[in-house]
Amino acid sequence: MTIIRPAFNKNYVRFFILLAIVVLAGGIFYVFEYNSFVNTRYQVTTLKNKIAQAETSNAGLKSTYYKMTDPVYLETLVPEYHLTLERRPEYLEQSKWVSDSSH
Repeated sequence: MTIIRPAFNKNYVRFFILLAIVVLAGGIFYVFEYNSFVNTRYQVTTLKNKIAQAETSNAGLKSTYYKMTDPVYLETLVPEYHLTLERRPEYLEQSKWVSDSSH
């Protein structure tokens, strides 16, 4: 005697179709996530290179600044610009605060 159970076979087919859909969706999701991870890693590497270049140019600017503010170099500029060294400089001073309440 043969017992036919068509609903039992449909459950297996549905399970395998659902499993295939989940695996396919997971694979597609994995590919997109991996691509975004690789892009982020590339951006980080690019930013590290830009930071290294900025540090190098900053070092060059600091070197130029220190050369320009070197006292020996500044003393060579004194005769060229007719500058004089003041031993006791007088700065601008105001003995009274200027404010709205002082009127």
